Amino acid sequence: MEWHSFIIGLVSASFAYALFSEKGDQEELVAEDDQTEDIEINDFSGRHVTLSCQTCRKLKRHKEVEPNLFQCVKCKRHVDLRSA
Repeated sequence: MEWHSFIIGLVSASFAYALFSEKGDQEELVAEDDQTEDIEINDFSGRHVTLSCQTCRKLKRHKEVEPNLFQCVKCKRHVDLRSA
């Protein structure tokens, strides 16, 4: 086996491990959530919850725009939890 094949395999494996292990991100979110309240009610428009954003692909804070309609604070994508 040649050395460059071994090194490319090692770099690929470490990249895949870093890509699929999200343990560090979850620890940061837990520490961040401890500093602020998860839910703030301020005349309906001020309620914030932590939801999984499909665009950001992480747990992000969402602001409630309408009843059970949330908007990501970072990317402004809407998450509709209203029943049809």
